Amino acid sequence: MKRFKWPLQRLLDVTLQRELALRAELFALSREIARLRQRIASLRAALRALLAELARRSIEERIPQQEVFMRSAGTDERKIARLREQLHDKETLRSDKTRQFLKVKASRETLERLREEARLRHRKEMERAEQKQLDESAGVSFARRTLATQVKGVS
Repeated sequence: MKRFKWPLQRLLDVTLQRELALRAELFALSREIARLRQRIASLRAALRALLAELARRSIEERIPQQEVFMRSAGTDERKIARLREQLHDKETLRSDKTRQFLKVKASRETLERLREEARLRHRKEMERAEQKQLDESAGVSFARRTLATQVKGVS
């Protein structure tokens, strides 16, 4: 029986590699997004802690420190705004990569289904060829026995 060889196997292999690469990129982007969110949350928490500390102080101590806090808070807010822009960019990139990943995954699944259908067709063809060969062997064997019987009968 001849081996099954599917002509699109190379395409399936490449598609599978692309799917794995996109999956890795998606995981990396998700980690980066989580890191940015954590950084934003920690900056916000630090600002809230400083503000709470400032609120606990007396008016005389608070007024001079409040000006410093406000300048510092402005810098931190700009930092947070930049981080949010990065976060938005990463989320947009992740959604694009997710769409690409889903397309490649659907393509891989289609190719796998086609390969399985081709494998089944191949197996059925091989079974038919084998059955045909068995039928021919049985026919030849029957003809030889019949001929041998006739030759013995004539003698």
